[in-house]
Amino acid sequence: MIAFIFDLYLVKQGRFSQPFVSSSIFPCPYSESTDMLFEPLKQTGGMIAHKAFGMHRIARYLSSFQLLCLLALAFFLLSSRSVYDGGSSSGTGTSYFSGLFETRHPIERLILEWTRKHQEFVRRQSKTPEEAIKAYKKRYKRNPPPGFARWAKYAIAQNSSVIDDFDIIEERIAPFREITPFDLWRRIRLFQDTAGSFGTVTIADGKSRGDDRLPRSIEDIIDQLPDIELLYTWLDEPRVIGIDTGNNKIEVEELKGKDAWSILTEKCHFTPESERQWKGRTDPKIKYVDDPKKALDICSHPEYRDKHGFFNSPSNFPSVRNLVPVFACATMSTMSDIIAPGLDYINPGYLGDKNGDPVPYSEKKAQMYWKAWSTGSEFKLDTYKTNHRVRFVEKFGKHPMFNIGFSRYVQCGDICSKLEELVGLVPNDDAKVGFQYKFAMDIDGNGYSGRYYRLLQSNCLVFKQTMWEQWHDDRLFPWVHYIPVSLGLDELESMVDYFANDPKGIVYGEKIAEQGKLWSKQVLRPVDITIYTYRLLLEYADLFDEKRVVKEPM
Repeated sequence: MIAFIFDLYLVKQGRFSQPFVSSSIFPCPYSESTDMLFEPLKQTGGMIAHKAFGMHRIARYLSSFQLLCLLALAFFLLSSRSVYDGGSSSGTGTSYFSGLFETRHPIERLILEWTRKHQEFVRRQSKTPEEAIKAYKKRYKRNPPPGFARWAKYAIAQNSSVIDDFDIIEERIAPFREITPFDLWRRIRLFQDTAGSFGTVTIADGKSRGDDRLPRSIEDIIDQLPDIELLYTWLDEPRVIGIDTGNNKIEVEELKGKDAWSILTEKCHFTPESERQWKGRTDPKIKYVDDPKKALDICSHPEYRDKHGFFNSPSNFPSVRNLVPVFACATMSTMSDIIAPGLDYINPGYLGDKNGDPVPYSEKKAQMYWKAWSTGSEFKLDTYKTNHRVRFVEKFGKHPMFNIGFSRYVQCGDICSKLEELVGLVPNDDAKVGFQYKFAMDIDGNGYSGRYYRLLQSNCLVFKQTMWEQWHDDRLFPWVHYIPVSLGLDELESMVDYFANDPKGIVYGEKIAEQGKLWSKQVLRPVDITIYTYRLLLEYADLFDEKRVVKEPM
């Protein structure tokens, strides 16, 4: 309402010389080429656009003073209304300030915001190796590593949709730029002598030696790589805490089944008081995840303490305190592993039937589906309720909109039968049964979830809850390709209700499912894993350049 009156005022002042569509309806330029997620606006916008042509007539009969009075009255009336608390999609209202100018559901606002970000992401990617070099220098304030131009040429030739946005590599390599090449080699040798549970890959003269899992993803370009040696952990869990004490001894602590929160948050400098303030704290206002990267930041969320199995009783965690360059498939925000793609994602066993999902979205049941094993921690009776999978099942296992549960209990020793009694057991379904449901939940196991790509490439709307940072984080956009779910799960019921029952939500849900499927097939191909790994190894090799200048610590 306010935006409409304000537009009338601008017309009266002569700011717009032509009829237009109100800014309260279309917050950005709109055309037929705009992302498919704007379809719900197209379905309702025609009538509004037609009415907008009469705004000049209305403005003629009202003075500027009268319009300003109407604007002030609208502010008063709306500010006296109850604020929107993000509850059921059937509710109406506004958030106190941003909502004064629009009454969109907060989920719709997030969809539109992230759609714009994704469009800008696609638009800005370099089209030539020369552009990629220029973009790299501008972004990172240094020259790219040797071999970069050849990498860019290869990526462009493979029709990569991502050329410039590899910040996940930069963030993970950056701590090692502060260490001399000599010291890096020293740390690697110490790790090899003492750490255990790792693989070594040596690339020399265009050939690889050692663990054969990494070369499977780079066999097409291995002759273009410099001579390097790297350490890999093939556990589900990462290894490197990265607290650099300058100690000449590698400090390894096995935390399997133990409390890992203290070591994971050592960099956060939490105090007992700050943790007590968060414990048991509740917020009646439902909050949706507006930035998944911030949601992964453990140091910003002391309330995560009892919400994830890895924090309280990891299934495997031979932690290394020292800052050592070790490659892992996933890691957490306070850890220092270098992130490489998990090869499970290109394993046919995880990708499922090549024929995919035969059920159109519109024909699926408007419910959430998830059935899996009880992974995610080493189960004990005093800590099992902190397991993220258990929390999900206990919260929504009996909800009519959810068909979820544990189909098998593992990692629970002699208490498996007790857990089955406490949490429940559901029948083990064929993998295709999940395709009958609109909403597919993807949730962490011991480490990252290997079924994620299979779900994205189905016709389902994927809901994703995770605490793991992965290689694809720069290229998958929340609210455009998937629905992010907080670790607390407080907003999940509201989101399912919105996409199942709200008229706009139903349309958006189908479009996001379609967009996620198309985009994942475009940016999560096996060759995209090769392109990422190729660039990662160029950056890694550059760490060992003896001419590299290491800045003295401040």
